[in-house]
Amino acid sequence: MRKRKQIPALTGIISILCLFVLCLNGCTPKESREKLSVAIPESAHVQDPENNYYIKWIEEKTGFDLDITIIRQSSGTGFLDALFSSDADIDIVMFGEDFTITQDELSDYVSSGDIYVNGDRIYYENTGSSKGDGVGQILWINYNWLKALSLSIPENTDDLKAVLTAFKEADPNGNGIKDEIPMTGSYEEYSLSPVEFILNSFIYNDPYHSRFGLNENSNDLYAATDEFRAGIEYCHELYEEGLLDDSIWDGNLKLLTEVCNSDRDIVGAFTTSSISDVIYQGNPEILARYIHVPPAEGPDGERNSLYIQKAPEIGAIITERSNKKEQAEKLLSLMLTPEASLIARYGEEGVDWTYSDGSDVSVYGGVSTITTINYIWNTSQNKHLNGIGPMNVPEEYLEGVTWNGVNSDFEYINGRAYMGYEDYLPKVNVFHPYDDKLSEYMDTALEEFIRGKKDIGSDKEWKRYLEGLQH
Repeated sequence: MRKRKQIPALTGIISILCLFVLCLNGCTPKESREKLSVAIPESAHVQDPENNYYIKWIEEKTGFDLDITIIRQSSGTGFLDALFSSDADIDIVMFGEDFTITQDELSDYVSSGDIYVNGDRIYYENTGSSKGDGVGQILWINYNWLKALSLSIPENTDDLKAVLTAFKEADPNGNGIKDEIPMTGSYEEYSLSPVEFILNSFIYNDPYHSRFGLNENSNDLYAATDEFRAGIEYCHELYEEGLLDDSIWDGNLKLLTEVCNSDRDIVGAFTTSSISDVIYQGNPEILARYIHVPPAEGPDGERNSLYIQKAPEIGAIITERSNKKEQAEKLLSLMLTPEASLIARYGEEGVDWTYSDGSDVSVYGGVSTITTINYIWNTSQNKHLNGIGPMNVPEEYLEGVTWNGVNSDFEYINGRAYMGYEDYLPKVNVFHPYDDKLSEYMDTALEEFIRGKKDIGSDKEWKRYLEGLQH
């Protein structure tokens, strides 16, 4: 008699079928994947890197299992010092958001042999997370307060002072308490300082290039001019009258975000490079408070928009001690592809964004290429790493975002603001290089003059300031 064939247990059949399906899909079971150890900075915008959509996508594309270490400090050099003095087994270190490192700082680790160098490649760049070269700072004013006080949008510096004064004295939020902050900001970025914005009404003020002139004037230090001094005097007047908040010098971005998103409605004006830097995407009512206002015209007819160049940042490095350098290069190179970069910038295709048919005009005035369904940049989400790691979104997509019909969409709001500022951008070909020491000197001098620690009206103090510039 022929023996009856043994039938495997149902669970066994399911396991075999699952494995078969995995093989058909070109995927490798997680437990059998090769591991890569990756250090990623902590971010309030990324809920769970271990289960992040983008991380899972990368793992499936490469066949690697990413063993993630969360970096819980903000100093890039501090972390690398601790890493290379320990026995920690890290293949890749990623940078982004507040956790950054400069090329000069990185060169020390290259010299010491701690960073892997392959030909000319020392690091993997992060570029294309936002629209390219162009407007670097926008003024946002509380529109509800303007309406409540029957005020017009300020056209010049006199108007701006009058509006801020009314914000301070006339109780525009209607709570019967003098809790209004006419104009606020933060020291963390030049774009968050309204002082930088105001100085552009007196002479072109470019802190990103150490406040030198442009083109044929690229060796002229505008910070040494009478016009620049007049701008400082104006800012000092605003500060003395309580119209400029101290947070401009001692408040961080987190504090700025908290006060601007407060239900108490206490902020009259602030500046950013993008509205999403400060206002939460999930707050359409608060977002509706603020409108962009064009650059104010100064007493001599100056009206300038700050120009910014989007230079690549360091997105990731491979450690020399890694014994998986080839695998690490494969992973980081994938992250720089358009397919990966679009996920890294906009999230899941078909859910958070979709390709446009090109029939519409983008919010930046060009040909439409994609439409955002859910704007998740600078929000708490788990679709991407919010700019951490290598990225290179093609310019056609950054400039081709099409309006999705939602008035509270950040891309739409930013696009309208940028177009309102572009007419006031300088026509540039040559810039003076950024100088750390000069910029540090200028930051200190501006604070001392505007806060009254030094007298901007004193010729003696101004002469001493100019002597310091020459050194």
